[in-house]
Amino acid sequence: MTFMGILVKGGWMMIPILICSIVAIIIVIERILVLSRANLPSDFMGKCKSYLEKEDRQGAIEMCGLYDSPIARVIKEGLTGDEETMNIKANLEVAELERRITALATIVGIAPLLGFLGTVTGMIRAFMRVEQLGGNVNASVLAGGIWEALVTTGAGLAVGIIAYIFYNYIVGRIKGIVQTIQNKSLEVLKWK
Repeated sequence: MTFMGILVKGGWMMIPILICSIVAIIIVIERILVLSRANLPSDFMGKCKSYLEKEDRQGAIEMCGLYDSPIARVIKEGLTGDEETMNIKANLEVAELERRITALATIVGIAPLLGFLGTVTGMIRAFMRVEQLGGNVNASVLAGGIWEALVTTGAGLAVGIIAYIFYNYIVGRIKGIVQTIQNKSLEVLKWK
């Protein structure tokens, strides 16, 4: 039996599980792309500081503008504004980094539940068939409902587990970037 054939045996509960997996894939790819842009060259802060030591604030600001990074944008805000505006910018950047993470966490939670719901509907279907046949059954009569139960459970758990791994990876990366933003912001405040 093919992989697609096995999924079809899962019945209609496979549709929301499939939707969850597609949405999770989209969120994970998009967030990884966003997080990959957050990195700055290791000598970024040194260059920024050297501009400021030469009293070339505009050069430091322009250098920050060259990078599509939340860290660079917060530092740029710190160089052009005051501490309060830099904190506001940092909060906005963190909120942008955390965008769609709640949706991914929701998928982590509901995909296994959808699988278990498929288990219940599959078993209900199997026992309804037993009742229709008046208890005069063999294994093939129960097989359809059991297939549905096992396939949906497996699919729901697989989607939930994989989404959970990526959720933790993304949350860990965000925490690291937030820590970097805080550290670099403090450096900029010392320079002012």
